[in-house]
Amino acid sequence: MLVTSKKRYLPTTINTLVLAKNDDFFYIHRDVYDKAIILNDSFTLDELISNIEPQNNLSAIHYFYENSPAPINILAPFLGLVVEGLPEDIEILTGAIHVITAATDVKAFTRVHTELRKTLEFSLYIQEEYEMAWERFFMTSIPYEERNTLINTQAQPIQEELINNPSEEKIENTTLPGFESNTDELIEVDDEFSKEMEKEKLRNILQIDDMNI
Repeated sequence: MLVTSKKRYLPTTINTLVLAKNDDFFYIHRDVYDKAIILNDSFTLDELISNIEPQNNLSAIHYFYENSPAPINILAPFLGLVVEGLPEDIEILTGAIHVITAATDVKAFTRVHTELRKTLEFSLYIQEEYEMAWERFFMTSIPYEERNTLINTQAQPIQEELINNPSEEKIENTTLPGFESNTDELIEVDDEFSKEMEKEKLRNILQIDDMNI
């Protein structure tokens, strides 16, 4: 992918780099950028022209080379693969490179036999092809001046109000004022109560025996 515009955008497409020259902004996919880097390290403009041997659009080739940023400008000789008639217009020329790099491995193209390279040619209808792709790019990109107005909303956890159920509240163990629980005293009282009960039973038995006599 290779796109240009006068207006600056913030791409949302992953692996997209932004370059600029002469008030024009260029958006290039990392894969195309890497291939341009390799070609730029391997060839000068004249060497790549000699390798590709373009027969068309020579003035457009030099225009694109002078008016696009490095390393994109090294792709200029590939404009010679389009039939004669490309104007010196940076948008149209960038669009032509977009179509060529999408259809051809430009890095491998330099190693193809000369006779085979001559069989590859693009028509002037490339403008219709890149315009649709560019439209999708601009629709998914953000105008640069609006970047600060975007609000990155994050999902906030829902705060649930804790509702206490009176029936489930714990009842505190309260002690009456002046009353202290003493286990030893309780045991002693219980023993005395048992003794009194035994005595009462004995009296009842004796009373019954007296009545029978």
